[in-house]
Amino acid sequence: LWLKLRLNGGTILATLFLDMFQCRMCAENPLAKLFGGGEPTQPTKPKSGTPKPRRKQSNSTSTRRDEEFHPRSDEEVMAAVEQWEKYAHPRAREFFSSPEMLREVLVQVARGTDKNHDPVFGPESKCVFWFGDVTKENQWAVLKMIKPREQQESVTYVNRLLAFIFATDDSFEALMRLPKDPFKMSCNDQLCVCLAHISIVV
Repeated sequence: LWLKLRLNGGTILATLFLDMFQCRMCAENPLAKLFGGGEPTQPTKPKSGTPKPRRKQSNSTSTRRDEEFHPRSDEEVMAAVEQWEKYAHPRAREFFSSPEMLREVLVQVARGTDKNHDPVFGPESKCVFWFGDVTKENQWAVLKMIKPREQQESVTYVNRLLAFIFATDDSFEALMRLPKDPFKMSCNDQLCVCLAHISIVV
């Protein structure tokens, strides 16, 4: 079965492959399942408010080059966030208790990606690399957020969060059936957070 990840306006972001499932979606909290029941490995931290490029560890297979990172200015961050907000799915607006909470998450996405590459609208032909926090062991892209009705920050996989914010209902239901690990990327680079590269395979 092929599913299409679309913006609310109908723009196709990616064509995703999904294996046939034999059971119905269980009754557990879908938000908990999407973001994961536990915490990912504690991420490495930037030394300032702006994500800093980090040297890749030996166990990383990413083709990202730290020296190629061009951070967005404050004005460019807000411009990207304003564009992305228009296409956020209603479920994301309902999940985040205020527009400011959603905006804060999107600001982190904008600051963690290169100003010349767009993780939401970017073409399928190019990776969009993550320069924010990563897990220590596997070098997976993560960000920290305070979920509604919680007091402490939790660590969330970036590609799962982006899919939650922008996926259509059909795609979202399919995502709920997958393991709670970060989604596999069709480019085989787990530091890529391009929506067009998310591959819904186990």
